[in-house]
Amino acid sequence: MNADLINPAEIWKESILAKMDGLVSERKYQNLDKCGREEIYVTCGHCGHFDRFYYACNLKFCPMCNWKISRRRTEIIKCWTKRITQPKHLVLTQRNFETLTRTKIRRHGLAIAKLRRHKIWKGVRGGCRSTEITNDGTHGWHLHSHFLLDVDWLEIEKVSVEWGKLVDQEYGIVKIKDARDIKYLGELTKYVCKPSELAAWHPAEIAQFIHAIDGQRFFATFGTLFHQGKDVRRELFAKRTPRICECGCEDWTWSSETSEILKEARRIANK
Repeated sequence: MNADLINPAEIWKESILAKMDGLVSERKYQNLDKCGREEIYVTCGHCGHFDRFYYACNLKFCPMCNWKISRRRTEIIKCWTKRITQPKHLVLTQRNFETLTRTKIRRHGLAIAKLRRHKIWKGVRGGCRSTEITNDGTHGWHLHSHFLLDVDWLEIEKVSVEWGKLVDQEYGIVKIKDARDIKYLGELTKYVCKPSELAAWHPAEIAQFIHAIDGQRFFATFGTLFHQGKDVRRELFAKRTPRICECGCEDWTWSSETSEILKEARRIANK
């Protein structure tokens, strides 16, 4: 096989699988293993015509699924920013640490919640937050969050001081810039961790990461974006093209390769 035709995501996935074997739950391992490999079929309920797709695990750390999660977030943010005039991109960071745990991630989230209740956040009408985790193998784990805010003005010096207090530092390293173009999207729709970096980590680090992020939220909306969420999703849904069979039917059934539904559909189609 031509190496140029191999999807890098498949290579990263196989590397991650090899390193996490025996270090995470069998269920999580198998879920990632069959992603992009197990065949799934969508079958027309009228004529029995079927199309083939591949199973998607939708795990936060899956190299095969991350781009789809990122694309959905991009669609939501693009749609929402059309409704606001003063979008700002804010970054909150904290010192690196040696061990990544669920508690560390939860504390980061709680610090953000407290900052949002502080009076310096009063002018923020709404927005979204995306949290990212990195590890360069030398300086330990780095946890930081990107925000898209609907706000006219934010006193960044005061934000730095208050954020520092919340993460037990003399001051917090924060950044803010105007976001009236599409450049901010790359930061706000990032993966929890870049697949290429994850695949390069030591097995123990991969296991530590997977255990720590399990059940955690890394993307959240609040204020005006949260309240307008239904309208935004309704607008996006209206733009999607419905799946219509050649026979005109829109009644579809999803099934796995070995299901009885698929076998019956094949029997009907071959009559």
